[in-house]
Parts: sequence; C-alpha cells; structure tokens
Amino acid sequence: MNFDVEFRSTILDTMDNEEIAYYIDKYVRGERNRAILKRKLIDEITHERIAEEFDMSVTHVKRILSKAQEQFFKHYI
Repeated sequence: MNFDVEFRSTILDTMDNEEIAYYIDKYVRGERNRAILKRKLIDEITHERIAEEFDMSVTHVKRILSKAQEQFFKHYI
C-alpha cells in the first residue's frame, strides 16, 4: 500500500507526538522498527541520520520505514 504525503500529513496533523508514539507502539511490529518510525515521524530525522544512529544502510532504513508506515497508516483507511 502506498500512502501519499497528503494522506500521511492529514493523519499526523490530527495527533500530538504522544498519540503518534502510542499508535506506533500499538500497531508497528518490532522494537527497532518502532524506534526508527518514531525518529522519522516524531523527531523528523533524515534517513541518513537514522541510518547512522542504527548502524545500517539508508536503503535498509527506507525499507523498514516503508513497512512500519504501512502498519501504522493502514489503521486510518
């Protein structure tokens, strides 16, 4: 599933950071994946910086974010 930027922005604009974190914890599988998605959605960190922090390639970070965002946003369709 591909969630466009406008859809994601609309959902995220309705929540504060605490609520975003709550739903990430509820819907996203894997502690590392949850941490990466929180860094992206809440802290608005770049893919490159996340890759450095988690000692992985940018490509791997993008794959994880894609899956984690799908798990998160599919509950809002």
